[in-house]
Amino acid sequence: MALAVALDLGSTSLKCARLDRRGHLHTIAAEPAPPVFGQRLVREADAEEFFEIAERLLARAAAECPGAPLGIASQRSSFLLWRARGGEPVTPIISWQDRSAEKWCREHAERAPEIIRRTGLVLSPHYAGPKLANILLKNPEFRTGLETGELRFGTLESWLIYRLTGGRVHRTDPSMAARTAMVDLDSGGWCDELLSVYGVPRRALPAIGPTEGNDIPLSNGLTVTATISDQAAGALAVLAPDGSEALVNLGTGGFVLRLTPTRAAAPTGYLLGPALGDGVWHYAMEGTINAIGPFVDGFGKGPTRLPPIDPAPGAFCLPDSAGVGAPHWKAGIGPEFSPQARRLMGPDLRRVALEGVIFRVVEILHGLASLGPLRGIRLAGGMSNDPFVSAALASASGLPVHLLEETEATLLGAARLAAGLPPFAAPSGAEAAPEGPWLEEKYRRWKAWSGSLLR
Repeated sequence: MALAVALDLGSTSLKCARLDRRGHLHTIAAEPAPPVFGQRLVREADAEEFFEIAERLLARAAAECPGAPLGIASQRSSFLLWRARGGEPVTPIISWQDRSAEKWCREHAERAPEIIRRTGLVLSPHYAGPKLANILLKNPEFRTGLETGELRFGTLESWLIYRLTGGRVHRTDPSMAARTAMVDLDSGGWCDELLSVYGVPRRALPAIGPTEGNDIPLSNGLTVTATISDQAAGALAVLAPDGSEALVNLGTGGFVLRLTPTRAAAPTGYLLGPALGDGVWHYAMEGTINAIGPFVDGFGKGPTRLPPIDPAPGAFCLPDSAGVGAPHWKAGIGPEFSPQARRLMGPDLRRVALEGVIFRVVEILHGLASLGPLRGIRLAGGMSNDPFVSAALASASGLPVHLLEETEATLLGAARLAAGLPPFAAPSGAEAAPEGPWLEEKYRRWKAWSGSLLR
């Protein structure tokens, strides 16, 4: 019998798994997520197709694991608007990768210090607050609908629960709500001052409830007991709460997280947010690398060779393909290759792109180490399946890198919370042997090259 079922509402795929009594995950099903479409800064996805995929996965879970509690982990910052009656979407899913609010952010740059102070986030078009402000300026009928109660706003797990409860439950948890850049971390609730800046009516927003310990019956027979953001779920599952290690989760995006026992001030350019809300909030520091998975895979699939001597010493890559993330936050830059890299092809170009990912991770690790030394790295995500990644990261960072046996850290964290277990799973994993001794020195030259671009 399953202890719990977990659903991961990912950017590349939606996945469902069950947790057995030994604490192991077993795949129930997975399906590709609807493709993200749009020109230039627009990144959207078909909402009804997304719902149909999630509904199929949950129906299969309900058939295989009747009565099991459900934990839902969701990609962050993606959202939509829907009709209060029936839950039908009136917008596509606005992806976290969408940067249509760049102009709005520039025009409201004076608000950046306030947003950082209140929300723990930088002023960026990646977050729902600026995106929603931009949408409401262009579509005043949506603002009217939100004001009158005809329309609702929410992130993906919020909408899924709304539809599968017949509109009875409109809620989210702190880890998801905080990522909208509309939550005041001091009060733990929606920030009226920022809602006024964004022009968002408070009545349209979901209630913020606890991450775990819920009791939300769905129409398919499952009961939601936990909801959480994907990266928070992964961090809680694999990191000891003392903050001594970092999670590097490399999938569609790249995320480096370090838990902090208290709400410490984040280093400049890094993010702070709740990882768990259960009466007492628990926090994570984070650095992000935007949209690297599809970019790297555009140069072919792995495995990628890691040579003992660098065959292209002047080949560098800045891999963020949806604007450079932490700690720089340059929305209009990336991806970039050096002139020598642009002369490469196929596997060689993929290797340089992966080097760029590794160097961005090391850069972020150095920033997070300002909170105190790190003693190791836990590596997860689809990109970690390429042996190049763990070996190169161990070499370039100089830290022990543990490649998790259970790479689906997000599903593991959501399932453990749903089952009422302590989130930390004390996972096992082999330590990667460092390879490519030249990478540590190349990182210093990459840092100088990328610094010239980012200036």
